[in-house]
Amino acid sequence: MSNEALLPPPPPPTYIFHEHKAEVNHVHLFDSDNYAASCDFDGWIAIWKMRSRRPVLKWKAHEQNCLKVTTTSDSKTLISQGRDGRIHFWKLNLLQQNQATVEKVNTIIYNDLCFCKMSVYSDEGIQLENIFQDHAYFDVFDVTRQKRIIQNVGEKKDLNLGGCMVVELYKQLDNLFVLAGYENGSTGLWDIHRNELVWHNKDRQEPDLTASYFISSSADNQICKYSITTGDVIKKITIKKSGVPAVRIRPDNKIFATGGYDGRIRVFSARSMKPLAVLCYHRDSIYSIDFGAHGNWLMAASKDRRISLWNLF
Repeated sequence: MSNEALLPPPPPPTYIFHEHKAEVNHVHLFDSDNYAASCDFDGWIAIWKMRSRRPVLKWKAHEQNCLKVTTTSDSKTLISQGRDGRIHFWKLNLLQQNQATVEKVNTIIYNDLCFCKMSVYSDEGIQLENIFQDHAYFDVFDVTRQKRIIQNVGEKKDLNLGGCMVVELYKQLDNLFVLAGYENGSTGLWDIHRNELVWHNKDRQEPDLTASYFISSSADNQICKYSITTGDVIKKITIKKSGVPAVRIRPDNKIFATGGYDGRIRVFSARSMKPLAVLCYHRDSIYSIDFGAHGNWLMAASKDRRISLWNLF
């Protein structure tokens, strides 16, 4: 009998959002959880008002698959990344529901050869973004000035890592780092300013991180907790089903959640990694998970064209 079989019955979702006509690739809560943004396989973006749980804006943002949407720290600019080789910057005006508007203000053209989603880091008004191009290398952009500041990190390193599949950008002790997962199943930590690989661990691909550790998952059924400083494994667990394309740590670092190809959202203790709940609603793969900045909201975007909202402990 698995540990999941011993868990109490899961709660039902608080709400299901129906608006997208294609697979929902990403969901993002912003503006102190007053709004959420989502994007889909056909290139559409929707902005949801969380109080009414209704869309206040919806527009065709990309000619092809829109991989990710996120916002700057002031919630005034939305950034969208598409498989059409474009990253768009959109000015949002959401002050009044009946007069909500969006305006495209800039575009970055990039040459992405895989499905790696961009990562955006915010600190004291500075917005930094990185995207992957030319297969295994990546660039870093200053979103505030909307210009490239570092180019082709890792280009001269003969590491044979394959293409970049996932990335997380963060800052520690005034240094900028990128935690990257590669096509060969490995994870590496890059010091951006020095263009140096701090450590490399051939194990996992899909990471989410805090100041001291990160949680990663992959196409198999193992979930690992690593030291962000050394890359050493802190703990490893095995779940019932293989294929975990989404993982997210709650801002209070008490729990984390994963989304699986089986449509299940699994919730764990971040400290012990013990399973706490299995949330069942979606009929197909979970592509994205986001926690609210305040309270206990969890949102999940799925291949089944739906977005679920859950109220957790």
